[in-house]
Amino acid sequence: MGVTLDSGVLIDVLAGDRRALATVRRLESGGLVPVLSTVALFEVLSGVEFRRSRAERAKVEVLLRQIPLEPFDLDSARRAGELRAELQRAGRSPGAPDVMIAGHALAGGHTLVTRDRSLAEAAASLGLTVVTF
Repeated sequence: MGVTLDSGVLIDVLAGDRRALATVRRLESGGLVPVLSTVALFEVLSGVEFRRSRAERAKVEVLLRQIPLEPFDLDSARRAGELRAELQRAGRSPGAPDVMIAGHALAGGHTLVTRDRSLAEAAASLGLTVVTF
């Protein structure tokens, strides 16, 4: 089983944030394999390219050799659609990429690691295991 890192957590990991790294290591020691959604990678690369940071780009490339990348596919889109509808019914409107990443985790049977507590609550209501820190 995998653990999907959302964009914020991925940024924290790349920055060497101790809490993020400790959370990922704890999950790995429990047998969960970190995976990246192509959506999270898109979000991170957008920021890196905007800043034109070669150092950040190099960190992303190293991470890509360590963590498997999984595509956002039809099942991910279906689950993300369910999640977004659930959030909208609750009067919430998180960004589409965050919902897509959570949908990817739902489709893959993964645990989602996020700092977004409102997204975590909604995703958990659809059966997603969520870790926040």
